[in-house]
Amino acid sequence: MKKKIIAVSGIVILAVALCFALKPKSFEKQFTKVMENTNSYILKGDMEITKGEDIKTYALEVGYQKSEANDYFKVSLLDKELNQEQIILRNDEGVFVITPALNQVFKFEGEWPLNSPKPYLLQSMAEFVNDEKAEVVKNEEGYLITTPVVYPNNKNYIKQEMMFDKDANIKWVQIYNQDENVELKIVFNSVEYGKEPSADYFVAPTSLEKPTAVSQISDADLPLYPSAVYDAQLSSKSEMNANGVQKHILEFSGEKNFTVVESVRSSAQSTQTVIMPGKIIDALDVFGFYDGNRLSAVYNGIEFTVFSDDLAPEEMMNVINSMRVAVMK
Repeated sequence: MKKKIIAVSGIVILAVALCFALKPKSFEKQFTKVMENTNSYILKGDMEITKGEDIKTYALEVGYQKSEANDYFKVSLLDKELNQEQIILRNDEGVFVITPALNQVFKFEGEWPLNSPKPYLLQSMAEFVNDEKAEVVKNEEGYLITTPVVYPNNKNYIKQEMMFDKDANIKWVQIYNQDENVELKIVFNSVEYGKEPSADYFVAPTSLEKPTAVSQISDADLPLYPSAVYDAQLSSKSEMNANGVQKHILEFSGEKNFTVVESVRSSAQSTQTVIMPGKIIDALDVFGFYDGNRLSAVYNGIEFTVFSDDLAPEEMMNVINSMRVAVMK
């Protein structure tokens, strides 16, 4: 009887050992090794962001190169509907947000883009893959990773799926909200690990030759109203003219008070490089400039500024982001 018990126990132990040995979680090691051996990459694809009934689609290009002083990054987002491009890059000189539609280059100091996760960066994907809560499933396509996520400037994002092929090339990314609806999807159609960008790839331009785009929103369409108001109520609405620019002012009162100022932003006649104080707030497709109790962002030719002593920078960005899905009169 003892021999049978020992034999059965041995089989159980062997089965458990094989289970762990075959567990596809070993993809962690494979992808970690790929990242350790990758000093540069270029990823291209299409990104779709859903906010309520509003769906925005972007042509996406992401470039990276390891440098002795600072790692270089470049992200290009081309709004397919508006045919407007915005570029953000990091080099030895700082962080730049390049906006051809305004003919302006904004320069910052800061730790972008590694100060918060980005769904299109391999560095962020590596962190998610190695998260202890990540689940790895091997299938015919390759490896599917599912993990809970936290994006500070995109609070609705709570779960992320990433599909890699058998050689650890990223194929697609999907991010879900609490209702299991996809709010962001990226499909990569070109993945080149080890691809070295051209010599001027990470150089911030001093002049922009692309034609400036025209906003689809005019002053007659303003003001736009935010849907994210943090239980505050619209208490005042007014207009003012400052140096020939019509500004619309919305004041919200409640537990958290804030004021929104919005106006049509015209393109500069010649390319301007503007040194910006404060820090950049990155909401993936909208970049805000935060300084003290104020956060400003430009989208589709409209400049939005939120003033508040009560809202955190991330909440201010959420207010601005919600302007794009709520147009009420």
